[in-house]
Amino acid sequence: MLWLLQLPAPLLGFATVAIVVGLSVGGLIVFRRAVSHSRLENANAVSGQVFQLAGVLYAVLVAFVVVVVWEQFGDAENATVKEASAITDLLRDSTAIPAAYRPEVQRSLLAYTEDVINDELPRMRRGEAIEEESDHTTAVWTAFLKVQPATRNEIAFFDHDIVKLNDLSENRKLRVSTGEAAIPGELWVLLIGGGAVVMAFTFLFGTRDLLVHACAVGLTAGLMGFVIYLIFALEHPFVGALSVKPDPYVNVLQIWKEEQPLK
Repeated sequence: MLWLLQLPAPLLGFATVAIVVGLSVGGLIVFRRAVSHSRLENANAVSGQVFQLAGVLYAVLVAFVVVVVWEQFGDAENATVKEASAITDLLRDSTAIPAAYRPEVQRSLLAYTEDVINDELPRMRRGEAIEEESDHTTAVWTAFLKVQPATRNEIAFFDHDIVKLNDLSENRKLRVSTGEAAIPGELWVLLIGGGAVVMAFTFLFGTRDLLVHACAVGLTAGLMGFVIYLIFALEHPFVGALSVKPDPYVNVLQIWKEEQPLK
């Protein structure tokens, strides 16, 4: 189903809402042909109370899921920002390590950043799995482990760089894990099944005006369809049009290029 997220966000959102509204209004028309409005009018009081209860229960479920996927999306954004920040700090601090090791360290960090922008994030946007330890990650560590600091200042900066390297690896793993996270299938069954039950309750309201009834059902279904689309889009923070942007990594390269003429 991830291939659906490759579609433009407005198109996918409109299609989701249209399908939910179409099924709901179509179901209402079939239901009204099978059950007379006079029979429904007699049950309006009971139907209204049960609908309120079902609506509250479903609203709690939807609110819980929306909060979970939104926090997951926020964690993904934070991971990219912190990972890019660690790269920026390492590039800045690389000017304090011995000159003999400096070019290799800087090249490995820039190559890692470019790989994230040009290879990893596009692959994640297509729904492909990303390894927690890549060749470029290993190259960065190898370049730093070759460094032999001599002065007290170089030793202090090198110790700080090792901490930043661990931060880089930790946030990379967090980026990978949030990219692979998903809502359990059972919860999707509950979301869709519960939505169908709630929409079925809207059929039970007795009114002689079918057009008014269909409009009310359609508006409710439209809202429900949009919420389902939003959950599906946020469930995978690195996939599709609403995915986390590579801007933090792009800024790393831009800042580095701007600082070079000053050195």
